[in-house]
Amino acid sequence: MKNRHLIFGFFAVFFASFFLASCLNDDNKIPPNCYDGILNNGEQLIDCGGPCEPCDHCIDGIFQPDLEEWLDCGGECGPCDPCNNGIEDGTEFGIDCGGPCGPCSELCNDGLLNGLEEEVDCGGECEACPTCDDNEMNGDELGIDCGGTECPDCNSSGNCGNGFEDGLECYTDCGGPDCPACDTVLQWKVGSVTHVVTAENVTFTWNGSALTIGGTSLQNGSIAISATNPPSGWVNGGSNTVNPTTAPQLTLVYTDVETSTLYSSGFDGSTGNISIIDYEEWPNAPATDWDTLQGILRIGFSGTLKDATGDLSISLSQGVGMISTNN
Repeated sequence: MKNRHLIFGFFAVFFASFFLASCLNDDNKIPPNCYDGILNNGEQLIDCGGPCEPCDHCIDGIFQPDLEEWLDCGGECGPCDPCNNGIEDGTEFGIDCGGPCGPCSELCNDGLLNGLEEEVDCGGECEACPTCDDNEMNGDELGIDCGGTECPDCNSSGNCGNGFEDGLECYTDCGGPDCPACDTVLQWKVGSVTHVVTAENVTFTWNGSALTIGGTSLQNGSIAISATNPPSGWVNGGSNTVNPTTAPQLTLVYTDVETSTLYSSGFDGSTGNISIIDYEEWPNAPATDWDTLQGILRIGFSGTLKDATGDLSISLSQGVGMISTNN
């Protein structure tokens, strides 16, 4: 008899569980790991939030002004601590900081307007608040002082951080009215050694017909490029051969600073190339005119250059120069 009652009870529980489970739907099912004491399953806090029951707003770390006086306190929650009440009181010298409370700088990332902040988490002892007239791309701006949630639309559809040349940019993510100025670049290879000139050491001149670019690299090599009214003209994509017959109109000179050895396209047996890869004028600059050069200039250069004796030579490759101009 006793066994029969146990068997009956087992089946009763089984069928009840089956019946209840069959009545549940996607709207009222609560996953079993909402009761496992572990932060998982997309929960906001342990066993609450996300797919589980909502968390108690008094412990969820979110300020809800309609329910609380300050973060997780007041209103339906317990009284606020003097160092967490959104008020500068007592001997504090900022909202909830200083005096008996912690440093104001510790409140720079809590999503609340407190401490010495001018806006939420910026200003005072925090990072400067982004503005739409500081000539910097900050906050959630898409360009300099434009785009995002706070500033007016940019003049172009370009995004200064997407890795593409678009909108009114003069090169990838730089130049034009919205993006930061393009970097100055001058680099090349001699054999397998890559030479890089820092931007501040790049020299550049333009007088309407003659262009010179030069600089000494961190790897103790010096380059000097000069071009005066090249045969291909000052046009994008123009490619110009350099050799002894083109000097001094077109010359490409490399100096090994350590040995003071000079290699030049003007010496017998030398040959090379100087090309105008691209010239992009700034938007709103005068009509494309090489007399003004207001924009960004990119050139390429390479060659096999001899020394004055003809006994030594170097292979110069992958040369590129990028100059922001505003002459």
